[in-house]
Amino acid sequence: MAEETKENKSKKISRMTLSEIDQKIAEMRTSMGGDTSKYAEHLLKRKEVLVSS
Repeated sequence: MAEETKENKSKKISRMTLSEIDQKIAEMRTSMGGDTSKYAEHLLKRKEVLVSS
């Protein structure tokens, strides 16, 4: 049971890898229909940081 809760728990954006961020952005665009939410802004900002480094 402990393993199941770990899989369902959300991961902090600051700890996500570039591939995880790309996956979340794709999921978000299909479910929310755009990039206007604060969550989307944070994901895109984190992606810029990872790409630039």
